[in-house]
Amino acid sequence: MTLDTKIEEALNHQINQEMAAAYSYLAASAWFDENNFDGFSKWMDLQRQEELEHAGKLIDYLHDRGGKLSLEAVQKPKAEFQSVMEVFESALRNEENNTRSIHALYKLSAEQDDYPTQSFLKWFIDEQVEEERTMNDAIGMLELAGDDRSALLVLNQQMGQRRPETD
Repeated sequence: MTLDTKIEEALNHQINQEMAAAYSYLAASAWFDENNFDGFSKWMDLQRQEELEHAGKLIDYLHDRGGKLSLEAVQKPKAEFQSVMEVFESALRNEENNTRSIHALYKLSAEQDDYPTQSFLKWFIDEQVEEERTMNDAIGMLELAGDDRSALLVLNQQMGQRRPETD
C-alpha cells in the first residue's frame, strides 16, 4: 500500500513540528544555563533529545512507507524569559500544539483509511499524554515553590537528576 500524498505531507509537517519543538527546548536549556539553573538546563536538554528521537521515528516510518522527507526552515524559538515558570509554561504550550498536530494527523489517517499510520501514531498519542502531564507536574511544583528561592534551587537540583529514557 503506497502512502497517500496527504498523509506524506502531514507526516512531513509533524516531523518539522518535532524539529521545532527540539529547537524550542534547546533555547530553553540555553536560557537556564545562562541563568545558572544547571538542573533545569539538563532537564530541558533531555526534552530536546526526546523530540529529535520522535522526529527520527517519524522519518523512519515515512521511509518505510515509501515517502520522501521534506524538511522546512525552523522558526526561531522564544529564547528570552522572565522566569523559570514562564519557560515551563511556554514548553507546555509547545507540547499542547504538538498534541493537536498529532491528533490532526491521526484524524486524517482515519479519514484516508490508512490503518498502518493510525497504528503507528498510537505511540505518539500516548507519548503526548505523558509529555503534557510531565509539564503540568513541573508547573505544579513551581507553583508550590512560589517565591521561595530555596525551594526553586531544590527543584533545580532534583530535576537535574533526571536520566535519559530508554525505550
